[in-house]
Amino acid sequence: MKIRIIVPFYNEEYRAVLTIKAILKNTKNDVIVVDDGSIDHSFKILKDKFSKEKRVLVINHVVNLGKGAAMKTGAEMAWKLGAEAVIFVDADGQHNPQYLPKFESELEKNEIVFGFRELGKDVPWIRRYGNFVAKKLIGFLFNVRRKDLLCGFFGFRKSAYRNIAWESNRYAVETEIATRVGKLKVTFSEIKIDTVYLDKYKGVSIVDALKVLVKIPYWYFLK
Repeated sequence: MKIRIIVPFYNEEYRAVLTIKAILKNTKNDVIVVDDGSIDHSFKILKDKFSKEKRVLVINHVVNLGKGAAMKTGAEMAWKLGAEAVIFVDADGQHNPQYLPKFESELEKNEIVFGFRELGKDVPWIRRYGNFVAKKLIGFLFNVRRKDLLCGFFGFRKSAYRNIAWESNRYAVETEIATRVGKLKVTFSEIKIDTVYLDKYKGVSIVDALKVLVKIPYWYFLK
């Protein structure tokens, strides 16, 4: 199966470089890096660093559109390049690329493969609680049982894309995909990955979480 690894990022600079190097060591598949309108030197650094690496394509948004938009840009580029499946990896080092072979293997058998973390006491309580509440609420409303609703390390085949193609441009993307998987009864598997939190202030804020919460009724009644 021809797979592309998609790495969306915003203002990551050298952490993104390290992540991409690790990805190249752990898979033979090509990488599409999507700079979501960074205002630091991320795009230039990555373009320069991987200019001679044929397996890495670096593209960008002129302005910041959000993680969900960057993911969609990466996926649609992958389909244009003939990919049969994609795997998303965050650029900040929180997703260990050593698990890529497992994801690639699972995609041979399942339309979608989600990573999951065990959120222990070392994870900020607000994130543990938020993930727990989201998992229970989405599980109840959309009849989907996921071990970790908000993990951004996941992959899917092109055949599944038309069912889970999301509208969310920002951090609601993982939650929206979970609701679509549940409503449409899309088959999936899950892979345990490392639990890594490098920056407790980064990622989904309380305001972001509230914005996601008010979208749930819309996803529930959406055909």
